[in-house]
Amino acid sequence: MLQRVSREPTPPPRRPRPAGPPRRFPVEPLLLFLVAFALRAAYTWLANGRSPVPYADSADYDTIAWNLARGVGFALEGALGPHATAFRPPVVPWLTSLLYRVAGHDFFLALMLQCAIGALVAPAIAGYARSTFGSGVARWAGWLAAACPLLVFFSGYLLTETTFALTLVVALHLSSEWIKTPRPGRALGAGLAWGVAALTRPTALPLPLLVIAWAWFPLGLTVAPRDRTRQVAMLLLGVALAVGPWTIRNAVELKAFVPVTTGGGRALLDANNPLVWDDPARAGGAMSVYHLEPYAAMYRGLDEVQADRLSSRLAREFLARRVGQWPAMAAAKLGRFWRITREGGGSGTWAREGSPLAGLLAVVDPLLLWSLLAFPFAIAGVVVTMRGGKRLFQSLPLVAIVFFTALAVVYWGALRMRVPVEPLIALYAAVGADALVKHLRFRHRGLSVVEGRGTAA
Repeated sequence: MLQRVSREPTPPPRRPRPAGPPRRFPVEPLLLFLVAFALRAAYTWLANGRSPVPYADSADYDTIAWNLARGVGFALEGALGPHATAFRPPVVPWLTSLLYRVAGHDFFLALMLQCAIGALVAPAIAGYARSTFGSGVARWAGWLAAACPLLVFFSGYLLTETTFALTLVVALHLSSEWIKTPRPGRALGAGLAWGVAALTRPTALPLPLLVIAWAWFPLGLTVAPRDRTRQVAMLLLGVALAVGPWTIRNAVELKAFVPVTTGGGRALLDANNPLVWDDPARAGGAMSVYHLEPYAAMYRGLDEVQADRLSSRLAREFLARRVGQWPAMAAAKLGRFWRITREGGGSGTWAREGSPLAGLLAVVDPLLLWSLLAFPFAIAGVVVTMRGGKRLFQSLPLVAIVFFTALAVVYWGALRMRVPVEPLIALYAAVGADALVKHLRFRHRGLSVVEGRGTAA
């Protein structure tokens, strides 16, 4: 029999794809994390001991976390038992509650969790620096953040500052990646990250709008106008998807529109009241007036939503009466916010009685040493960045620093308020240090730096 022979050409055999370079284990990020965690855990152990007792703000976060862990809900304790609350943002209590469900109500372990979260800031800022400034800056930024005294210090307490510093870096990183390669999915991811940051600390809620303003021009260079609008809408959708369920929960539980917390008005009044501003030792800082007269009588019988609204009104009325003092108020708050020495006695006792740290801190101020070394490099780093060809893309951390500085003018100045921007200060200090090293290296080789359009030779 005759067989029909196909005349179709036979496809050539596929060549095997060349094997790419083997993926290396991320040794440096792991080492950064381990060193940063060791520093934070050591400080926490020395400052608090093995059996710390929560107090002040930490007591609220601990109470809510334990109530969540044992199924009571997001609640604080009151005269009649647990009651639903939105006075504190939800992320830190929720994360702590996961630990309590597994390990039981052990406050020391909650502090160790904060140390672990704080240790993640170092590799996170290194990753952000690598994608934005390069590997040289990334190495400096990671180690500077690992050793930053403020970041080490606040990791030893159950507060929002440490977790917020991490979520802020992640949100900034994802926002930069979105602008580098604009995609609707990336815009959505950046929006979700900003929503989580706002649920960690509600002061982040306006930041997506600043990110949109920062991104509008460079985004228009790479995508069509309609697509730019669509991607901006996706970013805002991400924020809404993250924050919206919590806002709905607050509306159901508190019968009021509360986007994140009921603490904004209280915080504003704590900083802007005559008890603070008529005391030279407290000017620019804050103190809780909730239980002090004449405010205690005004709050009597009010729920937390009503108390927050009253606080906001009282603070605005106080500021309206003191317009002539606004420049002095701003100067006092900024002085506290950007101070280069550690907190004094006015902020309370941060270490247990008998802590070995007391003697050490009486001799040396770690924050002063850090400030004298890091701040000049950070200023130089900002100058280098703003003179470079990628200044718009690399200026997003500076936008965040300016925002939180302005926020301190509205509320109060304190090192605690500065903690979220410390990784960004470390980032710009890394830019300055890396530029100096490169300059010295060029000079050693007999070369000179020629500035061009975003390049150096």
